[in-house]
Amino acid sequence: MSAIPDPEPVAPVRPLPSGTVSFAFTDIEGSTARWERDRAAMQAAVRRHDEVMRAAISEHGGHVFKTIGDAFCAAFSRPEDAVAAMLAAQRSLSAEDFSAVDGIRVRAAIHTGTADERDGDYFGPAVNRVARLLAIGHGGQVLLSRVTSDLTQGSLPPQAMLRDLGEHRLKDLARPEYVHQLHAPDLAADFPPLRSLETLPNNLPLPVTSFVGREKEIAEITALISAHRLVTLVGSGGIGKTRTSLQVAANLLDGSGDGVWFIELAPLASGDYIPSTVAQALGVTLPVEGDPIENLARALKGKHALLVFDNCEHMVDPAARVISTILSACPKVKILASSRQALGVRGEETYRMPSLDFPPEGDDGRIDVNQAIRSTAIALFVERALSADKKFRLTDKNAPAIADICRRLDGIPLALELAAARVKVLSPRQLRDRLDERFRVLTGGSRDVLPRQQTLRALIDWSYDLLDNRERVLFRRLGIFVNGFTYEGAVAVGSGEDLDEFELFDALSSLVDKSLVLAEPQADVVRYRLLESTRAYAAEKLDEAGEREFAAASHLGYLRGRFSELRAQLERTARPSDFRTALSTELEDLRFAMDGAFARSAIIEGADLLSCLGAYWTNFGLDAEGIRRCDQYLAALPTDQTLLLARLSSSLTFLLTEGGQRSRALEIATEAVANARISGDAVALMEALRMLGAVHQKLRRFDDAEAAIAEAEAIPGAPAIFRVRLLGSRAHFSAVRGDLRTAARVYEQLRKEFRALGDLRGEMVTAANLAENEHRLGHTQRAIEIAHELLPALRSGKDKGLLISTLANLAGYLAATDDLSGALTAAREAITLLATQEPGHVQIGIGIEHLALVHALRGDVERSATEEGYVDAAFRRHGYERENTETTTCNRLTALLREGLAPRELDRLLAEGAALTPEAAVALALQEP
Repeated sequence: MSAIPDPEPVAPVRPLPSGTVSFAFTDIEGSTARWERDRAAMQAAVRRHDEVMRAAISEHGGHVFKTIGDAFCAAFSRPEDAVAAMLAAQRSLSAEDFSAVDGIRVRAAIHTGTADERDGDYFGPAVNRVARLLAIGHGGQVLLSRVTSDLTQGSLPPQAMLRDLGEHRLKDLARPEYVHQLHAPDLAADFPPLRSLETLPNNLPLPVTSFVGREKEIAEITALISAHRLVTLVGSGGIGKTRTSLQVAANLLDGSGDGVWFIELAPLASGDYIPSTVAQALGVTLPVEGDPIENLARALKGKHALLVFDNCEHMVDPAARVISTILSACPKVKILASSRQALGVRGEETYRMPSLDFPPEGDDGRIDVNQAIRSTAIALFVERALSADKKFRLTDKNAPAIADICRRLDGIPLALELAAARVKVLSPRQLRDRLDERFRVLTGGSRDVLPRQQTLRALIDWSYDLLDNRERVLFRRLGIFVNGFTYEGAVAVGSGEDLDEFELFDALSSLVDKSLVLAEPQADVVRYRLLESTRAYAAEKLDEAGEREFAAASHLGYLRGRFSELRAQLERTARPSDFRTALSTELEDLRFAMDGAFARSAIIEGADLLSCLGAYWTNFGLDAEGIRRCDQYLAALPTDQTLLLARLSSSLTFLLTEGGQRSRALEIATEAVANARISGDAVALMEALRMLGAVHQKLRRFDDAEAAIAEAEAIPGAPAIFRVRLLGSRAHFSAVRGDLRTAARVYEQLRKEFRALGDLRGEMVTAANLAENEHRLGHTQRAIEIAHELLPALRSGKDKGLLISTLANLAGYLAATDDLSGALTAAREAITLLATQEPGHVQIGIGIEHLALVHALRGDVERSATEEGYVDAAFRRHGYERENTETTTCNRLTALLREGLAPRELDRLLAEGAALTPEAAVALALQEP
């Protein structure tokens, strides 16, 4: 029997350096030409180059975290190790025979700084800085930034020294860099001048702040310039057009033999001055005689240059004439322009500048530092805040407030910079809470920028002043929309005696062109919106013009008409997907319109809009809001408005029933039927009777329920949606009466009906009811399967209410099968989804009761008793009677508590639970064991 050899020891994987990191970047000079000349030889040479680089980096404690073609990106914990590795690499490469490809010359750069490490890669200014430093070097040269040079003094490899190359501007356009070159006896010593901004022809200004983000945009713009001779960056004021165009221009310096030239048009009062301004930027003298534009074109003929025309919006026509003439006469000149609207020159490619990215709404409560810093908007805010206050820090505590600031400022760089400057006097939370006063808070920008960029108001003033009267009228009226609008909405709100629909179309198109309105295609419709700060400005102008009353009434009328038609369509087709989509999209505008109508005493109009929405509040987990709004309008409606009273009362009945408030629901349902009878509206009566039957079912008044449902079924001419809803009522009735097999059969039929109608939500609701029925039949595993089938679609959709109830029921099913881990997960998810909005909701009580059973089964009976005490009291407050799944859990839990606790101790804990606030009960339930 042969001996089994011991395995070779495996070297432990070293963690990536963190905190302050020294970065070494390298690449091969002129590799593209060598690849084109002899691909096979170059492939072998690069393979050997890679082996040498990896060995040198590894032997000196470095980590290769990225390779791009023949470029290496390495990280070191100590700067002296980075220097030693680059020296070793250069020496090893010089000893290799690369004659087959006419030699390989590798340039290297080293810089030290802090960086954000994510998923094995590094991000941040330090990484960008070393890449820029590498770009100015030559093959065989090793360059060090000043900070790295200072840190390695006294610890350089033997015989190595640093040669001072002086101060150089890098292509990141930020502060100049003091550069040193690594020198050793066996390294090349003499190189051409560094390819920094000082050595290349340009007049690019030196920004006072660093450039953050925009890597994707820069790559896309650069690709456009390579394919087109005129590219115009288009976007709203403060979006970052100028800063981005400067960075793109800096990146393209090497490829423009006669230079890159920046022409600022903002200070010019007349287009007549454009030719002389261009000539002055390039150092060209124009003849006194003749056409200045033609003279400029002749002066530029034959030059290979990139011209950057900045801020063209206030003189689009004269700028377009100059640019068109240059492009026609000078085939080697390319132009990058920035404007709030396109120039309209033949061959122009436009690039609409987006805002910086920010975390989506809803993430605020969970966002931490690591998630936050990935947002370019937050990264910019943090960097500018640090410039304003060196003590400022991004923390898990302030990250949610900063995320909200970035969202409410739409990721607009200028607005973020103005906001960040305020951290000297306001915390992020205080700043966020004052954003409603943004035009007073966001002031005091840098004095060395244009006056219109020193305050947010001045920036938008500049755009507003460039509009004609029709555009101003439409712009301020559009400020009444909260969350965007369609063309039809713009017509309904914007048109009037002073602006007909044809004029409005032209004005809206112009506002889009001038970047004051954003056009966003969605499926088969285009939606428009104003950025939040722009909308606030438009609303101020609306008030100044005395038009708010007119605009608000038009806004309310438009929404009433739209949702009345959607409701009628829903009754005809029984397909609620369009209705729900519209409700989700327009929710903020609906809230605004109903609040405004009530405040203006437009009670009938506001109630009519609210009645169109039915009980769909529950789809979004907004039952409490729906109840409050129905109560508010029902109390204010005149008694002769019987149809509106009936429709609102039916909606309120549903919401109260779902929330467990069944006694009050019966009272409201009875009023709904009475008003519907008086109104003479058959559909309203049908719906009121159906809701009355549902409440009677919940209260186990079966004869009354049967009578109400039968009367509703007897009403002739029922719309399709009511026929299906009544079938659902029959299924529920069978289930409540205990005829579970009949209920299961009708539920299955109902699922098919909803599927045929294309009503996914109706099908899912029926499936959830079927799962409950299966659990009652003792088919709990089948109930679990149905619930799990529903969850993916529910999680990806917007029906929060159905998701929560399905999760709560699933927790009960899993607890019944002793899957405690699964029950715990489902119950916690249900509670968490609703806890921030409605901690006292009955569904949270249901979830807590299932959790209490899990805790009792795991031996924590004291905690379980306290939770059950809260649930009992909460259910009593709601008038809620447990249904089958909750009853099963409650019975089992009660037995465990009586077995595990003495009577007096159990009573004490139940009383403590009953005294808990909803927030405290949620905190206890979600607390880790």
